[in-house]
Amino acid sequence: MSLKDSATLDVGYPVYDTKFVNNKTLLVAGGGGEGNHGIPNKITAIKCSFKVADSKRRLQRFREITLPANEDSPQCLDTARIAGDDDSDVSVFVGCNQSSQLIKSMNINNNLRKYVFTKDEHLRFVDAVQLEEEITGDTNDYPKVVRLTPSNSAGVFMTSTVPSVLYGFNPETLELNFKYKQEAKAEVKDFHLSPHDNGSTVCYITANSISTISTTAGTAIASSTKNAALTKELEKYNLSKIRFIDDSNVLIAASLRKSTGAVLLQYSLKDQKITKQSVVSNKFNNIVAMDLVASKDLVAIAGNDFSLTILKLSNFKQLRSFKKLHPFAITSVAFSPNGTKLATGSAAQKLHVFRIPPTLAQGKSTIGTLFQYLITILLVALLGIGLL
Repeated sequence: MSLKDSATLDVGYPVYDTKFVNNKTLLVAGGGGEGNHGIPNKITAIKCSFKVADSKRRLQRFREITLPANEDSPQCLDTARIAGDDDSDVSVFVGCNQSSQLIKSMNINNNLRKYVFTKDEHLRFVDAVQLEEEITGDTNDYPKVVRLTPSNSAGVFMTSTVPSVLYGFNPETLELNFKYKQEAKAEVKDFHLSPHDNGSTVCYITANSISTISTTAGTAIASSTKNAALTKELEKYNLSKIRFIDDSNVLIAASLRKSTGAVLLQYSLKDQKITKQSVVSNKFNNIVAMDLVASKDLVAIAGNDFSLTILKLSNFKQLRSFKKLHPFAITSVAFSPNGTKLATGSAAQKLHVFRIPPTLAQGKSTIGTLFQYLITILLVALLGIGLL
């Protein structure tokens, strides 16, 4: 796997989030913000194929929605396949503020927008909703994270407002299921939904704590703050990103508090303890984006030095690293559902997509493969002259 196994596209606007809707199509969202400043706010569907001989044609935009110039740019998105109808349609949720004038004058901000990517490959707007009962009127607040379960059975949304509030919603009806405001009144850095049990659990992180809540009851399940030893251990880190590996284990990205270093932690929700940890880089301190595909045993992280690193999920062994992959901040990292592609988006208006070899997680080096090849040749030669 090298840069030759990749493709780039200038989408014409800063990319703030990226997500595959299927193994061949990805969505990117972003823009210049309110007033646009000459840069539009858009949601773009892009076809990705490495079967095309011309590398410049591997990424092709084919659907695009341009949002009003007086609104903010989309900040976050997620997708999930809709059950029924041959599972062809895909639910798309985008976090995007309405105009600051509307927010200030009428305290209205339908900042959670629902789209559908149809089986005919059209991107269609469905509805928008404001889950907050009241908004502060602060136009600096923005949609921060939206997550859906793979089955589209549950969703959770959060803005940048501090103290953070998690809003659980029904992706079909857009009805509010629960509102959860954590006791610590701190900033939630990230959260994720359990993938295989209809999203019954949300795991969220602050800078130095790990907590879980029930999406059915909207109540707390457990928190690292109740464990003195675990609290002390987490004080060494600044937690930033989280993803479920399976329904019982999560992967957390962090940085060292007292020195330079990016860290990956595996945390058991059942045992409420860190089961694996590793400093994966001393060259950068902050992991700004992360995604994983458990079926392929892969995790990808983007550093604040514009780098991309791909590691083996089971042991955190580095498989590939690309320095300064983008000229400016990487904002998003996303694997395709089958793990054959990896996309990164950046504030530099660039989209970069890699083709992932099916055996990448086996992690055999070029030297190791060559050595095995030479040994095989030697054995064949020895057999040929009857020495074995």
